[in-house]
Amino acid sequence: MASEDDTAYKQLFAYPEMVRDLLLGFVPGEWVHQLDLASLERVNGSYVSDGGQHRHSDMVWRVRLAGEWIYIYLLLEFQSRSDHWMALRMQVYIGLLYQDLIKRQELPQPGKLPPVFPIVLYNDKQRWKASLSLADLIAAVPSDLWHLQAAQRYLLIDQQRLKPDELAAVNNFAAMAFRVERTRTVPDLAMELDKLQYDVVTDSVQKGLGRWGARHLRRLAGERMIHLQSAIERSAVMATPEFKTYGDIFRYEAELFGHKDRLKILLAKRFGKLSRKLSSRIDWAEREDVDLWFDRIFEAKNIQEIFAEDQPA
Repeated sequence: MASEDDTAYKQLFAYPEMVRDLLLGFVPGEWVHQLDLASLERVNGSYVSDGGQHRHSDMVWRVRLAGEWIYIYLLLEFQSRSDHWMALRMQVYIGLLYQDLIKRQELPQPGKLPPVFPIVLYNDKQRWKASLSLADLIAAVPSDLWHLQAAQRYLLIDQQRLKPDELAAVNNFAAMAFRVERTRTVPDLAMELDKLQYDVVTDSVQKGLGRWGARHLRRLAGERMIHLQSAIERSAVMATPEFKTYGDIFRYEAELFGHKDRLKILLAKRFGKLSRKLSSRIDWAEREDVDLWFDRIFEAKNIQEIFAEDQPA
């Protein structure tokens, strides 16, 4: 996965609400419902091996198991390419995690290691080809030696292979993030995010989903990053529409993208090809600036008069 995408995933699942909904919505088994999900806590995911080598795991959480108060450590890997050695990577990460817990004297019970639940989140269009078990990566051995071989496994959540009807039936933050990732048009994105009202979202998740939606909108439109929270605040003091939902913002921005494109076409017809600097200035302009430049386009003698320094931009 590209570094930008990797960062976006880590930011999104840095919130306990997102991890909670990932478990409840996409992990099979009754044991999930026995977890004390209110106790979710992110822990150190970077370790130094006994040989001094620094290793890093994308994200590690722990949660108490209802009734027994045993800590469970969650390892989440965010992948966009099938990794043939993922099962081996998971075994290494878990081994380093256990070593770190022993060094820190943070074992849940003396002489006992906590259970580990490894998850791989995958979002590429190509199918995941790697084995889910380390045992499949080991060459054949005599049958009486097989039971001594490593057999680390992990759970794969392949977002692109989740059935649309099943994904639509899950009503939580993680499912919304996955559905947003699947949208292919700005109206569809606005429609999806319209389902989530600001008054039912915590501040942290609001920011996380806001960045996630804006990131995907930038992909769809090839335009700027939109800061949703600041847009909400600006609407209270500026001559812009009042934004109450994510959908309000996306519809407004989609309309603004169209205005900018038309402005560029008209300017190019009247004055010739736009410079990269002016094109970028239009890309990053607010609605009132674009409207002002439209008003000047037929009276201006040259393009400099449209983008006069005394005009807001």
